[in-house]
Amino acid sequence: MLQLMQKYMPGFSGKPVSYRNYHAYRTADRLYVIIPARTDQDSYYELAAITAYLQEAGFPRLAQPMLTTEGQILTVYENTAYLVVEMPPPYTRDLQAHGAELASFHQLGASCPFAPDTLSSYGKWGDLWTARLSQAEKLYAEMYQKRPLVHEERVFLDTFYYVIGRTELAIQYLNETNDEFRFTESDQPTTVFMKYRSELADTYVLPHTIVYDHPARDLAEYTRNSFFNEEMNEAAEFLRSYMQVRPLSVFGMRLLYARLIMPLHLFDQMEKGLAGTAGKEYEKLIMQQSVYEQRLAGLFQYMQVDPRVLEIPLLENFL
Repeated sequence: MLQLMQKYMPGFSGKPVSYRNYHAYRTADRLYVIIPARTDQDSYYELAAITAYLQEAGFPRLAQPMLTTEGQILTVYENTAYLVVEMPPPYTRDLQAHGAELASFHQLGASCPFAPDTLSSYGKWGDLWTARLSQAEKLYAEMYQKRPLVHEERVFLDTFYYVIGRTELAIQYLNETNDEFRFTESDQPTTVFMKYRSELADTYVLPHTIVYDHPARDLAEYTRNSFFNEEMNEAAEFLRSYMQVRPLSVFGMRLLYARLIMPLHLFDQMEKGLAGTAGKEYEKLIMQQSVYEQRLAGLFQYMQVDPRVLEIPLLENFL
């Protein structure tokens, strides 16, 4: 890995360390983190421009992607492409409540003067969900012909029509939401994370999973994770503190709800595999679905809004 670092800084020397399970190097005053790349170079050039803007605009906790001496943002080392980020100097400001911190991050990202292209999923959820369903249906067709089947694969076959049904409901709800006219400036695209957990609760933020999308994406993925981890009070406080800083429009609330109807957690797991340990995790998630949907039914209560007063359609109207 030292040879990789020297492509960014000739003659580089530092102490090899680990940072959040990534290879890293520490010098007297800096930490450099080496992250396997997940996409093409164009996306990372966009990411570097966004992170530079966010740092300059008032978010100093964000690590900055580096360029090699030849101006490349990714470096191939032992057949794997890597992104190298430079961690910021020590940061001392006390953080806001978690939801409020995310709201401030979204507000800052929405002020970015240019719109990314390859990093953006804004307005594309329906197409992306349809494509994932098509891939899953191909997997189902292949597995249906397979013999013999292990127990976990049989669970997948037996439950897949439920997954299809929930996916079609989510896409239908999303399509109807796209006709919603009650939107505000808070609905413009901004910097979000691929699958937000609690990155902004950390002292420093690694940028490699930042994308460009509607802010409801982060709220949905954090809430989804809270539903499975039985952190209902925390989820409620997270949503409320967010909305105190950056209220969601009715359109935004409906997008949040649509994304939680969509069983993305099941798709994520089935794409990891359906046998062995991965298959057991899929089975575990399927077994938790009834509890998940009970918690989803309380979403607007956690947000302290009345969906009937706001005339927000509920899932029960689609069943």
